[in-house]
Amino acid sequence: MKLLGTIFFVSTLWTLHASAQEQAAVCQDAVERRGSIQMQMIPSADGNNCFISVHNRKAQGLLYRDYLFTADGELMIFNSFGPGDESQTTGAREFFMFPRVQATPTYEWNDETRRLIITTVNGNKAYFDYEDAELVGMSGATIRRATDIHPSNRGGIEILNYQGLLLDGGFKMGSAPTGNSRAYSTFTDRNGKTCRLQNYELFKYTSDGDVIFKHSDRGLQSLLKSRCPQLTF
Repeated sequence: MKLLGTIFFVSTLWTLHASAQEQAAVCQDAVERRGSIQMQMIPSADGNNCFISVHNRKAQGLLYRDYLFTADGELMIFNSFGPGDESQTTGAREFFMFPRVQATPTYEWNDETRRLIITTVNGNKAYFDYEDAELVGMSGATIRRATDIHPSNRGGIEILNYQGLLLDGGFKMGSAPTGNSRAYSTFTDRNGKTCRLQNYELFKYTSDGDVIFKHSDRGLQSLLKSRCPQLTF
């Protein structure tokens, strides 16, 4: 978890569209465990975001896949491929889901089905298996997961048939892919239509190295109407 924190918690401090007061009511420091899962809820230091991470606490030899949900509708899949230089042994895939309908992600445990259930800010439910701490399904989408943890499978998770608007930031070794302002991210709507935009059109890059999503849902809708009129949002 230390590696995940140093690489990504600092670099993904996204702006929250609900008030800080609304967030504070549901986002608070928490660490809980069931089976192989370690779930951690973390409010950002400035009070403007809320993170939920899912880690396999029984992973061996720095070979694991972690998941991070944020209050801006992001799902980041972080991979550790073993010991060594982070630029060669870590990687991340970033997805963002729209529209956003609640202030923070939330969680619950179901000991009967042995699932951790993360409800995203979009209202989708992501299901994690107690045995291996892996994502096994999501409401409103089809999840395709690679068994192997290897750079060749781009984080190992694909989100298909998302019943909303999905932004795929891609995969990058050593850091978050949206950190490259000149790279492209791809929108896919519920009808399978796509549109690519450069990251600088979607994210603000601060002098401190933070990457901040620029748009409210209304602002994003206006941008896409102009730049990607084929999409349904």
